[in-house]
Amino acid sequence: MELNDMLERKLTPEQKVKFERDNGRFKLLKNIIILPIIAGIVGIYLESILIVTICILCIILLLTLNIFSINKKGKTYENVIVPYVLKEKFQNIEYNNNNKILLEKIGDSKIFLDYDKIFCSNYFKILSGKYDIEVCKIITKKMNIEENDGVVDKSLDENFCGIFAIVNIPTKFDNEFRVVKNIKEKEQINNVNKAETQLVRMNNIEFDRIYDVYSMNQVSIKKVLSPGVMARVLEINKKIGNIISFSIYNNVLYVAIEYNDYMEFKGKGKLYVDEDLARQNLDMLESLEYFVRYIINITDSLNNV
Repeated sequence: MELNDMLERKLTPEQKVKFERDNGRFKLLKNIIILPIIAGIVGIYLESILIVTICILCIILLLTLNIFSINKKGKTYENVIVPYVLKEKFQNIEYNNNNKILLEKIGDSKIFLDYDKIFCSNYFKILSGKYDIEVCKIITKKMNIEENDGVVDKSLDENFCGIFAIVNIPTKFDNEFRVVKNIKEKEQINNVNKAETQLVRMNNIEFDRIYDVYSMNQVSIKKVLSPGVMARVLEINKKIGNIISFSIYNNVLYVAIEYNDYMEFKGKGKLYVDEDLARQNLDMLESLEYFVRYIINITDSLNNV
């Protein structure tokens, strides 16, 4: 209950009232929608077109109000609750949830090669003096096209959901590479530009099983991904229970961690957050910060050789 107690102390009376009002409105609308549904069933039984029509209109109205209520509740959560929780772990953060800031940079990472739509939320910066870590939640979706009896069905299927981070490397670093979760789909393999990059085997059975490493310079990438570095990356993966993908291009470090529960720790009832999920999120972000610091230190040490 530590985080909920903290929020209870820090939220202003106005914020508490708004949170409770949004919660109450959401619960009311969710429960009251059963009434026109029941009335509609009765109308069908009585063969009353008027009753059924009125009930359908009421259901549509309540669903619209419900969506509006969910959006308002979500904004309070993202703009008030989330920043307070983040500041419990990170004292120097800048949170503004501007989704557009990182969208242009995600393609530069070359981590995500196969997607048609990308969604970005929960943007903030972890400020650390030498460099800033820009972090957001991203969801990538791939267009799925199926044809049945001449009818074409299109749907967007999620293929990545998790954390994405960008860090401008403070010192000049010329090596360019990407280390990504093994590519299995043929279409993704075909999307790799063979003229720009080459698949490099790292002669580490566990690392090569989990990762595909792409670089034009096999000698330099093996200096960066030394046996000790590969062991540390695998160790961090085991600690967080997820695989970290990362790349460096144009002196920028990009990091992606697949994590479906990122920033999804809404509480139930009068609780502001789910304590366990919130702690898992904070631990994940702490591991991300540690990983970034580790890679930045490696770039510094290679520059000083």
